[in-house]
Amino acid sequence: MERVRLGIMGGTFNPIHLGHLMIAEEARQVFDLEQVLFIPSYMTPNKEVHGATAQQRLEMTRLATADNPYFMVSDLEMHRQGPSYTVDTIHYLQDHYGDRYSFYFISGTDTIQDLHNWNQPEEILRLCHVIGATRPDGTAGIDPVIESFGDLGKHILRLPVPTMDISSTELRRRLQTGRSVRYMIPPPVLDYIRKNGIYQCTVQN
Repeated sequence: MERVRLGIMGGTFNPIHLGHLMIAEEARQVFDLEQVLFIPSYMTPNKEVHGATAQQRLEMTRLATADNPYFMVSDLEMHRQGPSYTVDTIHYLQDHYGDRYSFYFISGTDTIQDLHNWNQPEEILRLCHVIGATRPDGTAGIDPVIESFGDLGKHILRLPVPTMDISSTELRRRLQTGRSVRYMIPPPVLDYIRKNGIYQCTVQN
């Protein structure tokens, strides 16, 4: 029986932006994923989350993905609370979905390059595939990381995506200083940020 391929897009999404959505959509098509499940973290280990509450980040993720029928949003880590470890999330999803599903964790180059510092990275690679978004020209590649995991490295998959140099940190800075974020953040998300006064937003368009 052929397994159903489910993509998993985890992160703080503080705020979610078009770069996140582009990578998720490209992964869905390239790896023939049935759906992509966005899971905003409640609390990220070794990383402070400023500006938006966990509930606000969840709501922004829902707004950003609402128009794509292949995207879903889960509040799994909001209910679990505490630090959000990928290995725990994958274990939960395996128990919830069962053996009919294969999981593909989608992430960016920087995150993959830090994979050795994740909680139980070898176990993650035993449980699922990890998709690493890379630039089409091969720069900022993840080959050394793949090689460093030996046989488990075959579970790290490359995903060349068009360069979109957007970071949530830079977007928060733009929002605070009144610089435009048009074409960087989905309009419903920007409306939500303005209406709720998140990130001390002074952007008007």
